[in-house]
Amino acid sequence: MDGIILFADDQVFETESNEYKLFCKFNSDSNISILPIDNIEVVEKTILSVSTFRALILDWNFKRQLDNEDDDIVISDYTPFDILKKIQIYSIIYVYSQNAIPDTAKTELEELFPGKIFFEQKSNTQDTDSEYDKILGKIKQFEENNKHMQIPFIWSQTINTSVQKIFVELESADPNWIKEIYNTAKNDGAEPNMEVINIFHNLINELVIQNDKLLNSLSQYVEHNNTTQNNENSLAKLYNRIYYTKLLPNAPLTTGDIFKFGDEYGILFTPECDVNAKRNFALDFLLFKKEQFDSFLQNKKQYSKDQFQTMIAKEKQKRDLLGQFNNGNIAYHILPSFPFNNNEYNLSAYIDFENTFCVKLKDEYEGKRIEYKLNSPYIYQLRQRYLAYMGRVGVLAIPESLKLFNLK
Repeated sequence: MDGIILFADDQVFETESNEYKLFCKFNSDSNISILPIDNIEVVEKTILSVSTFRALILDWNFKRQLDNEDDDIVISDYTPFDILKKIQIYSIIYVYSQNAIPDTAKTELEELFPGKIFFEQKSNTQDTDSEYDKILGKIKQFEENNKHMQIPFIWSQTINTSVQKIFVELESADPNWIKEIYNTAKNDGAEPNMEVINIFHNLINELVIQNDKLLNSLSQYVEHNNTTQNNENSLAKLYNRIYYTKLLPNAPLTTGDIFKFGDEYGILFTPECDVNAKRNFALDFLLFKKEQFDSFLQNKKQYSKDQFQTMIAKEKQKRDLLGQFNNGNIAYHILPSFPFNNNEYNLSAYIDFENTFCVKLKDEYEGKRIEYKLNSPYIYQLRQRYLAYMGRVGVLAIPESLKLFNLK
């Protein structure tokens, strides 16, 4: 894989140290880009700034000194444990330590980075070549065993280059572009922060979907990928993440946010441009209950989840039930793997358009939002289908004889 290797060690700039010699060995390879870091605080900043890096070679013990005149007074080592616990890292983490690492720390980090973090004792020998071969071999073996990670790396690099291009173009058009978009949205009654971000994301998307390298890599990966099929639960978990996002505690109100009112759930239906203006008075919701999907199936085909195995033989009935997820009937909408319960991914939401719309006053909905929202484009599909259902137009009745005559 392409990308920078981050080499974080407090001795990496000490010219007599094995760490410095090891860094020089990596740096001498024209096929490798490596960035040395000797300060644990800079490690966190670099990880947050460099979104795509090939690997993180990380020392465990960083010396730190008291801030006084006596520079020889050394206090206990600073470890990267807390940093690793709060930062999500997609790349391989190669902990390269002189001292032993507590088993409890290893266990917790292995749970946070399953299959992506490795622990290696530093060698006391001067054999830099051997250490270099060992570490690079581990990185290459990891990449060979995780070829599926190559596409996200290319994807991330594509986003990075697109972001830089867009910033340059917007800056050239108007140095105050953020303020202009912000104030325009604010004066129009929209939530200005979200409007700035949404416009920028739309521009990024338009560039990313044109990137030949990414498009070709996706096609080639799918064509040559021979991995086994995902099991049912992992596939449902995947689509649960695609359909729904877990909200941060202070996330702003947006169209698609999910609420719970007693035994009913509600999806915030008010368009984004009106949420900010109406939130202090009342907002629109589409309401439904958890058990409605099972009731819908039972009424339709006398079906229950207990009978699924016996029903499989009835192919026509099976195809009809599976077809309900295509939302071909304009009178209702089904959302699969709805987050009714955490870590349970086979529960669907059934939204009956005939009896779903409701206006909730501020004191009725405030504090009732759960930690999930329905992502785009699914919230916009839901809105469009509901509006199409409510705006449907009937046709005049015509006599049966006329129908028969037109069938001749």
